[in-house]
Amino acid sequence: MESAPQVMPEPMASPSGRASSVLIGRQDYVSVLLRLTGMELYKIRRRSMSKVLSSISIIATLSLFGLIALAAFLTIKNGTPAEDVRNLTEALRLPTSLALIEQLLLNLGQVLIIILVSTIVGGEYTSGTIRLMLTRGPTRTQILLSKVGAAIACIGLGVVAITFLGVVTGLLLNLTTGVTPSFTFFSAAWSGHVLLYLLIIMLGLFAYAMMALFLSTLGRATAAGLAGVLTWSFLIEPVIVVISNFGRNISGPTSSFFQSLPDYLIGTNISALLENQNQYVFPSSPVSQAPAVSDVHALLVLAAYIAIFIGLACWISMRRDVTH
Repeated sequence: MESAPQVMPEPMASPSGRASSVLIGRQDYVSVLLRLTGMELYKIRRRSMSKVLSSISIIATLSLFGLIALAAFLTIKNGTPAEDVRNLTEALRLPTSLALIEQLLLNLGQVLIIILVSTIVGGEYTSGTIRLMLTRGPTRTQILLSKVGAAIACIGLGVVAITFLGVVTGLLLNLTTGVTPSFTFFSAAWSGHVLLYLLIIMLGLFAYAMMALFLSTLGRATAAGLAGVLTWSFLIEPVIVVISNFGRNISGPTSSFFQSLPDYLIGTNISALLENQNQYVFPSSPVSQAPAVSDVHALLVLAAYIAIFIGLACWISMRRDVTH
């Protein structure tokens, strides 16, 4: 008598519906957020746009210091006195080169980070990938905060990299001028103030980046964040500063209101924080007039801007229908 064929039992699926061999990692809030941030950084690294933006920043840094070295070379060739050559090439050497790097980061760097953040946020809506991401398990807040984390990482890496490149390029090009650099200013205290100086630059870039994140979320497009922040930074803020000058021609509460408007702008408060560090970072420069706002005031204003932008972006993301 033949025995009945044995039927092999089917492997049991895990309660979550995934195969037991699939490693999904820890599912707590922070772990998921960190993995999403890593995913955002991977997507940024793979984009052609990020390579173009990086190339632009590198070329701009090298060109800026190269032009100063070229001007010095032509000056030396024309027999200019050594003291004039030293003054002309001051921007190639520390600590003055940091001022040049600051202007590069706060102008060109601001535009580049706005383009990057507007793209990683608005691009999700334009391409429709935001709907796919929402079906994978993470909450809308986690997805948005992962983009905030990616922006922080890119800003930090960009500021450190451009600062290092600018300082090294300046010192190398200074060798062609024959001027011996002096490092008498260097100390542990000076290094600490330079660190604060760079952190302030990062904070300023982050504030504008969060404005781009909010506007891109609101407008569901890259162009909304890009156009909105550039208009605010390079048009609206300067216009408000000009309008505030009219307050000096009138009296009363209206005058105080108009004159106080610039004290609550992003650019004004970034400049105030940097000016308060100038006497420590650039010890040989003349002491400038104290800024109109204190460090505490500037930090509170910038923190309020950042909190409002991130809060509004999260609120819009939570309430928005993304089915189309």
